[in-house]
Formats: sequence, C-alpha cells, structure tokens
Amino acid sequence: VAAGEELYTMICAACHQPNGMGTPGQFPPLAGSEWVLHENANRIIRLVLDGVGGPITVKGGAFSNVMVPWRDVLNDYDIAAVVGFIRNSSEWGNQASFVTPAQVKAIREETKDRAGRPWLEEELMKIP
Repeated sequence: VAAGEELYTMICAACHQPNGMGTPGQFPPLAGSEWVLHENANRIIRLVLDGVGGPITVKGGAFSNVMVPWRDVLNDYDIAAVVGFIRNSSEWGNQASFVTPAQVKAIREETKDRAGRPWLEEELMKIP
C-alpha cells in the first residue's frame, strides 16, 4: 500500500486530488467510485494501462477528459501497487481486493494490441 500511495501522489493526485475526490466536471473521483470498487479489478487495470476517453459516468457525474495511458511508463508491480492503493485507501473509505503484478501482466498481455488507445466506457462495461 505504501508503494502505491507514493506512486499515486506522484502521478495521479494532480488530477484525482490527494483525497481521491477528483475535480468536479474534469477528473472523476476515485473515493467511493464504482469503477475502483468493482468486485474485480479487470476494468480499473485496463484504465490504468491504456487510459480512458470520451464521456464516462462516475458516481452519477459525467466526465469527458482523457486519462493518459501508463502502459509504457509503469511496470506490472507499479500498476498493481497503485491500483491496490486506490482500491484500499481507508482514508477514502475504499475497501476492495488487492491486485497482483501477475493480474496486471495477464491483462497487459491480453490487451497488447490496444496499447495506448484509450478505452471507451461502453467497451469497459462489456468486461466482467
């Protein structure tokens, strides 16, 4: 969790804010987000790997900015750490399963042809 928190502070907090509440109308909240707290991490791992673009609804709010892809910047351990942190930040009230580097590696391999092409909400909603 500590490694994930450090990465979050360095690369995510500028948009999603240190408290995970996001910036209304610009960057979605991660605290209490259905995307973050989904029963498995398949969608959120894809979001971190390749970003997301277009309109996306989070906690009933619409957001249209583009999240940049981190596939070529962060390794599997780093992505597992930051996703694990946001899914389990007790300060934000989040509690979900942790993510392993092996899970990230499997999704990275499965989605390698997508590399850097941001996801759309409707595509992600089709992923269990």
